[in-house]
Amino acid sequence: MTQGAGITRVEAIEKVTGRAVYTADVRADGSAHAVMVPSAISAGRVRGIDTAQAERAPGVLAVLTHLNRPQWKGKPSIPYYAESRLPLADDQIHYGGQCLALVVADTLHQAEHAASLVRVDYEWRRPVPTLDAALPNAYVPTGPYPARFPVEYRRGDAEAALSAAPVRVDQEYRTSNLSHAPMEPSSTLASWEGGRLVLHDSSQAVHAHRPAVAAAFGIPVESIRMISSLVGGGFGNKSFMWGHTLLAPLAAQVVRRPVRLTITRKQVFTGTGHMPAMVQRVRLGAERDGRLTAITHDTTNPTSHTDDRNEPAIQSTPALYAVPNLHARARVAKVSIGTSGAMRTPGDTPGQFAVECAMDELAHELGIDPVELRRRNHSERHPHTGKPFSGKRLLRCYEVGAREFGWDRRNPEPRSMTDGDDLIGYGMASGIRAEHSAPAAARISLASDGTAAVRTSTQEIGGGSLTTMVQVAASGLGVRTDRVTIEAGDTDLPQGAPTFGSMTSGSTGSAVHLGALQVRASAIRLAVNDPRSPLHGVAEDAVDVADGRLFARDEPGRGDTYAELLGRHGIGALSEEGRYSPPEESPFALATFCAHFVEVRIDRELCRVRVTRHVGAFDCGRVLNIRTATNQARGGMIFATGGALTERLVPDPVSGRLITPALTDYHVPVHADVGDVRALFVGEDEPDAHPVGAKGLGEICAIGIAPAIANAVFHATGTRVRSLPITPEKLVG
Repeated sequence: MTQGAGITRVEAIEKVTGRAVYTADVRADGSAHAVMVPSAISAGRVRGIDTAQAERAPGVLAVLTHLNRPQWKGKPSIPYYAESRLPLADDQIHYGGQCLALVVADTLHQAEHAASLVRVDYEWRRPVPTLDAALPNAYVPTGPYPARFPVEYRRGDAEAALSAAPVRVDQEYRTSNLSHAPMEPSSTLASWEGGRLVLHDSSQAVHAHRPAVAAAFGIPVESIRMISSLVGGGFGNKSFMWGHTLLAPLAAQVVRRPVRLTITRKQVFTGTGHMPAMVQRVRLGAERDGRLTAITHDTTNPTSHTDDRNEPAIQSTPALYAVPNLHARARVAKVSIGTSGAMRTPGDTPGQFAVECAMDELAHELGIDPVELRRRNHSERHPHTGKPFSGKRLLRCYEVGAREFGWDRRNPEPRSMTDGDDLIGYGMASGIRAEHSAPAAARISLASDGTAAVRTSTQEIGGGSLTTMVQVAASGLGVRTDRVTIEAGDTDLPQGAPTFGSMTSGSTGSAVHLGALQVRASAIRLAVNDPRSPLHGVAEDAVDVADGRLFARDEPGRGDTYAELLGRHGIGALSEEGRYSPPEESPFALATFCAHFVEVRIDRELCRVRVTRHVGAFDCGRVLNIRTATNQARGGMIFATGGALTERLVPDPVSGRLITPALTDYHVPVHADVGDVRALFVGEDEPDAHPVGAKGLGEICAIGIAPAIANAVFHATGTRVRSLPITPEKLVG
């Protein structure tokens, strides 16, 4: 097997048999359990807190509050610690569900019971409950988040171009607060072993999170070992670090034994980030042939009272189309809600919903096919930087996706396609996502029995990265994949790239690829310089490797196996560390691309939208495993369908508390909601992007779905819905 083959996941048997170990499954002798006490109000302060009854409850070891907790030694830097405020820092309350106390007991049930006995005397203040309530006070943010995600882009003179444009679109688009809703609530197990802290944590980035823990406790980074076993879903929820990861070791310090803290399902929704609601205004100016002359894109999202976090919804707008004049600007407004976080895919999902819906409105106004309109505004170079793309096959995405979907059967007239009582609509949208990279390392070892091992700190978060890293190593070494094992998810291992931002395939994959090639080269060098080897004297570049056997390319019968070679020299293992460092300034623009085509059916009476067919075509460079890539893409497509049709975290308009913080009320798609979902890949090897030739897939597969569905709803009904989710009441009348 080589790269690209659809081999079964290396952890598949453990998962389907129930033997897979997730963070909450890890055991430590003598461990205690911690439970957080949440705030019942969204704004105010703790006037008093009575913990006496809780402290007397059976099994209770400690009750920590802002009044008696040990002092934090420092403040971690944003963004890897998501909030600028440390847990239990003071008596101020900024959102409903904020942790006000931590109860530690011998058992989980004892801790839960004692937590119910904590009594809080609140000083209530009027919250800012919703984005609409905060909009009059919106402002351009400053601070660490805006420093990472620009709040403004300009090129040309967008206002003048809009005024002169023969055709204009000017609309407001809205999206809702969304939850990551992973299957696995985050869990932390903290153990102090002498002066060293061992943390088992549900993390998408153990090496990135470790410095935040070190800062809070004032200890060297090297004194912390952070381990993340299999992650039961993250979607960005575990890419930032939240307060519970610090509270568990704080409690362990106090009670002098290991402490486990697993958050509740409701705390997943209220205290570990979300995608914030957005109000966006998009204006397009175009010639009558559809060529864009101007785009303006203004966004506002709610942010917490402790942090200015702008959702980076404008980041892809400058790269989407070949438009000479552009102005994009981001603002935030303070709302009584927890700090938002990165969610698949930060900024691009809501931002491209607005722009791609506006493009569909322009296509309808001009009577131009939506695919053709996008072709006319296609750019082979990055429109904002002028750099050539390392590879861009978006036109191919249009071609392949449209053909597979049957786009040519679309009657462009709204409400023209029916089947019995169903209105049928076809919609499409483009997607783009900037490709991000990070330094990464991986140690590749080739043993004397011909087996190999990969060691890197990357996590398996459900996308199949352990499997693809095994395949990359096997391909580089020239061995079968069943001869390669992998050890991952531990800061004691070489530092892989974080498992977020779609960086695993390109960055960690390249480190594995380079390390495997180094080991292969060392073995070849050993063979051609070994008088006892059949390959002695053969030029190094004339030797190939397949199935663990080195052979002369021109004389395939002349060869030496890895096992024979290493055994003859008494070498237990050849080992090399592959290191990938992205260039500070690439001559290429790096991005992934997609095109989505959807069919919706809408009952005339019920007005319920069903996505019955969905074809996504993706350009993500080299596909490392067609099976895991297809699963990843289809999962992302279904994931984003939920945000388009059913999902929303609803704040109470008076109290500001979230009223849908559970899977009983927050409706994610289930099997009955999913129609025919197909994922196609048009990418090719892209060495200009990464040495391994691959780019990220985890997020591009979730971009463009919401606008494609909204555009299909308009085609089916003639009603333009500009706010998500598209629920039945928005189509009534």
